[in-house]
Amino acid sequence: MTSPQVPVTTGGLASQVLRQHAAAFAEHAPLAREGSDPEHVHQTRVATRRMRAAIRLFQDILPPDIKSLDDELKWAAGQLGPLRDLDVQVRRLQQSAEELALTQALVPYGAWLEEQRQRALAALNDAFQSVRFQELTERLAHLDTLATPLGTDRPLADDLPARLKGAFRKLRKASDALTADSPPPAFHGARIRAKRLRYAIEFVEPLFGKPARRLITATVTLQDLLGNHQDSIVSAEHIHEAVQTLGGAWPAETSLALGRVVQLEAERGQNLRRGVPPTFREVEGAWQRLRRAL
Repeated sequence: MTSPQVPVTTGGLASQVLRQHAAAFAEHAPLAREGSDPEHVHQTRVATRRMRAAIRLFQDILPPDIKSLDDELKWAAGQLGPLRDLDVQVRRLQQSAEELALTQALVPYGAWLEEQRQRALAALNDAFQSVRFQELTERLAHLDTLATPLGTDRPLADDLPARLKGAFRKLRKASDALTADSPPPAFHGARIRAKRLRYAIEFVEPLFGKPARRLITATVTLQDLLGNHQDSIVSAEHIHEAVQTLGGAWPAETSLALGRVVQLEAERGQNLRRGVPPTFREVEGAWQRLRRAL
């Protein structure tokens, strides 16, 4: 269980992962503020999530002040979230409009979404120009000193299996509790657990090769399914908000078209919920193969 690409201690791995994704954050955050390419918003947010996942996975061997860094990364992710969600909803509306052949009727709602997106982008710019954000970027630039492992650091080969098993158990507990009638937060919770397991396996993928890649692929499939389910719920929520706000000023054909989109999202959600158990079984099978390699 050795690899030139992975440190030999858990603390070394934690520091490496944090530095890697701090660099990704520094690369994408300035471009995210421009708002012209949604991918930079996505990658900045992913960098915050991966750093937070690493802090959560390795918190017992990292210094206490890492907890305050986690709080600041959570704040940054919260600033990125509304813009990222609206980028997803704009793209989702385009797909639904084409599928239902209602592109023209949905123009007023599309304009409303774009207005909300511009407001979210302005709020993101304000946040990223703040002293708080500047202090966060300064801390991330000096992670070599902030993320030094404590004296309790352990050999990765001895320490890693228990950490990965813990991440899988949390996903299994969340997934086993799901039924077709479970409330949306339960599905969203399972998605978060799937994401955390995926990140944990990605951190050590060079150690395990093919079994790790299989588990990552299976977990991404589950994560995408649950993410699509969440996006469907958010789509209906945005439509409800827009209709309550401006629906009376829109043509009747727009209101009718939005009703059909809501119906489509409900059907999508039902199909996605049915897909969770077999998709999780694929994750479980891939986990068992990796577990034999631990």
